[in-house]
Amino acid sequence: VSLAGYVALRVIGPARGALLLGLFGGLVSSTATTLSFSRYARAQNAATDLSATVIIAANLVLLLRLAVITAVVAPGTLIIVASVLGVALLSGGATYLFGSRHNGKDAQLSVPSIDNPSELRPALGFAALYAVVLLLSAWLVDLVGSQGIYAIAAVSGLTDVDAITLSALRLYGAGTLSIAQVAMAVVLAVSANVVFKLAISLVVGGSDLFRRCLPAMAAVAVGAWVGLALFTWK
Repeated sequence: VSLAGYVALRVIGPARGALLLGLFGGLVSSTATTLSFSRYARAQNAATDLSATVIIAANLVLLLRLAVITAVVAPGTLIIVASVLGVALLSGGATYLFGSRHNGKDAQLSVPSIDNPSELRPALGFAALYAVVLLLSAWLVDLVGSQGIYAIAAVSGLTDVDAITLSALRLYGAGTLSIAQVAMAVVLAVSANVVFKLAISLVVGGSDLFRRCLPAMAAVAVGAWVGLALFTWK
């Protein structure tokens, strides 16, 4: 998925539209896209609105990415997890559309600076992160139960949601976690990730970018918790 997004970014080139840049940037790395366009907004004040569009789009695509991962790794959890992620996607997307009517359209954007995910260093880096998260998750689940996976989700989700999602899905496949616990871990990771991305937008991009990103990003987190309550509550 990351490689497909990377190739698409190279193909579409610069200034082909904020939504496309956000779409493919989110497939590669929503964190890298958020950081890159936060820097861009700081350097080019006129591009704050469009930078916010790229960042929000990338982080909405992250939800679709997680649904794809779920479908491939643990299809038995897909209905519940995808439903929870769908509520988050609809909430964030609707909030963005409502607030985007007056966004600027004149500034041009460049393709974000993102490493090729198929190169050895990024691939090994993710493999190492996934191994550590999976090991810690399994150990803590054995030690303290589901609270262990929740703690790991809240911490590791700050910078990477894929690794903890994969770990939770693997533990479900091993019979260690229930579907509801997997969904809870994903929602915790997504919420922590939203907080981290908003912090990037504020510290790196400035207060204007933060204010533009806040409503839609916060709506993603709120929507995820609402979806969790709707589809896992008994």
